[in-house]
Amino acid sequence: MPPNNSKIIGVTSFLFVLYFVLLINTISFIFAVSNDTISFHLSKGYVHGDIALFIATDSSDNHTAASINDSFGHNINFAPSLSSVPKLYLQQGYDFLNGIKGEGSFGFQLPVASDLPGDRYYSPLVQLHLVKWNENANSRVLKSSGEIEQAQRNGEIHIINTNIIINSPVILQK
Repeated sequence: MPPNNSKIIGVTSFLFVLYFVLLINTISFIFAVSNDTISFHLSKGYVHGDIALFIATDSSDNHTAASINDSFGHNINFAPSLSSVPKLYLQQGYDFLNGIKGEGSFGFQLPVASDLPGDRYYSPLVQLHLVKWNENANSRVLKSSGEIEQAQRNGEIHIINTNIIINSPVILQK
């Protein structure tokens, strides 16, 4: 018996339509993904004496998250569970409450983080410490955690430890 041409044409038409629908959906998905972008405010800070760029996405402290939201114009998530991350998995970050005027969070020098990606103890999770220059000290810009630790040993600064953890990965540029 010869093949039924109407069945072959019907199956071929169905396969063509299915292929076309799948192709259109795939192209739409590709274009949707390639056109989706998100903007973050890049923050500057020192690491090992050099300027590094950071983004902030989450904070264990609601007040800190709200403050970053107000300053940067994008939402930072309040993530209280960050405060339960063991200290072993945190790097140290220092923000200055006084001293040399600058672009830092409180209007003074840029913050300092302890490590960069590739360093043994790097983590995107930063435990925030607040640094205050003592009245009798000659304030200057400190650009590394080593300089901060030395200034503390010299009695020049007081470090206020907090339980605030901020998810603030370093953004490396090529």
